[in-house]
Amino acid sequence: MNWQRLDHRVVLSNASWEALILVAALAVMWWRDAAWWLYASACGAALALMGYELFRWLKTRYRVTGELLELTTGILVRSHRSIPRQRIRSVDVTANPMHRLFGVATVRIGTGQRATSTTKAALMLDALARPDADRVRTTLIRRSGTNDDATIAVGNWKWIKYAPLSAWVGVLGASAFAAAYNVLDTVGADPDKEIIPALARWLSTVDLVPVLILLAVATLVIGVVGALGLHVEMWWNFRLVREPGGSLRAARGLFVTRSVTLEEERLRGVEVAEPLLLRWGGGAYTYAVATGAGTVEDQNSIHNTSALLPPAPLGEAHRVAAEVLREEQAPTQSVRLVAHTTLARRRRLRWAMLAATGTVGVLVLLAALTTPVLLHVAWISALVLYPAGVLFALDAYRSLGHGITGRYVVTRHGTFKRRTIALRRDGVIGWKVGQWAFHRRSGLCTLSAITAGGRGAYHVKDVILTDGVAFADEAVPGVLGQFLVRS
Repeated sequence: MNWQRLDHRVVLSNASWEALILVAALAVMWWRDAAWWLYASACGAALALMGYELFRWLKTRYRVTGELLELTTGILVRSHRSIPRQRIRSVDVTANPMHRLFGVATVRIGTGQRATSTTKAALMLDALARPDADRVRTTLIRRSGTNDDATIAVGNWKWIKYAPLSAWVGVLGASAFAAAYNVLDTVGADPDKEIIPALARWLSTVDLVPVLILLAVATLVIGVVGALGLHVEMWWNFRLVREPGGSLRAARGLFVTRSVTLEEERLRGVEVAEPLLLRWGGGAYTYAVATGAGTVEDQNSIHNTSALLPPAPLGEAHRVAAEVLREEQAPTQSVRLVAHTTLARRRRLRWAMLAATGTVGVLVLLAALTTPVLLHVAWISALVLYPAGVLFALDAYRSLGHGITGRYVVTRHGTFKRRTIALRRDGVIGWKVGQWAFHRRSGLCTLSAITAGGRGAYHVKDVILTDGVAFADEAVPGVLGQFLVRS
């Protein structure tokens, strides 16, 4: 393929966003009766950005050859990046509302590497005509294997009931009040000098308990509404299909559409994740464990490419895991996990007590330095934190487990987000055995499975050292055994 430009409509798309921002800025300046030079500065900045978008389009080229994907870009500093096609792990096609209006889409090519100070984690073509984006996607994902074409999962509107079972409810509720403060400050209401003092005077004349209850209810309602809207935006028209040639494609999105394609030959297993609130509601997420598909730490990232299912019933999560792995039953469900020693339970209880004691101690210290009112906060916190810490520690202990079933090694851990991870045994290329100082005293260790591409963060936590080593040697014979001295 010869060198090609991005689609010219991307200039219009980006300029339209800048025009909308300019209109909003001019409206605020008009409201606040700003000086003429602020209007001129805003218009000049918008024109400069539009000119930059035009020059960026003129100076950007890409091409796909039999071995490489190449991209040249830059105005003052020219950049030439190339990615061997065999290193491409995922292709993500996204389109925001303005992109959709102009018929273009952004193609994000992932290589499975983390971003550093000198290299970027992915190469982006921003943007191509929608047919060209789909053509590049199908060209870059290698087609090999079976020729079946089947729908694995389709979004179900009944699953929206799981949206409020998320920590995002509190975050979105609190963010609404912060956003209201910023809006008032932007339009010149000056909340620090007018609204907040008036509110403080009003609070001093009323009973605080009903006010605090109403505030908590309002925050909860706003958060639930926000979580429902976020769920609809993210998971609208979700569909997971197995395409001809052996690749998995997940498409979703209402305003910002997204399509992620993963090669099945890169698949190393699956993960069923159960955040605490979602677990109480009987739901779970399903993620792919694949080179280039994101690690456990990346699952909350906007560019996470490993999601295989929205929050759904636990049984559906296991069913999709089995379909993706081409197994009759999901290894995350069929495995018989080995319980961990009571030393692991004791360790979790000890950490829970230390965390509670530290929090209460800080409150007592602040009470001694500032106001005795905090002493009441301290003893109330103690009544809550110590029992809650015991319950969470016991739940974390019950969540521990590991086992082997067929071609897979399975590990489970976590309480605030319980993760059950099934890894293909032939995908494990190494083991890491770690011991803290307290680990060594009790004979425990953390065993970590290492997978190709450096994506391994899959732990067997707090297992007896000899048992962990024997488990690793049985799961993947020959990897760890060559370093063992057998008695």
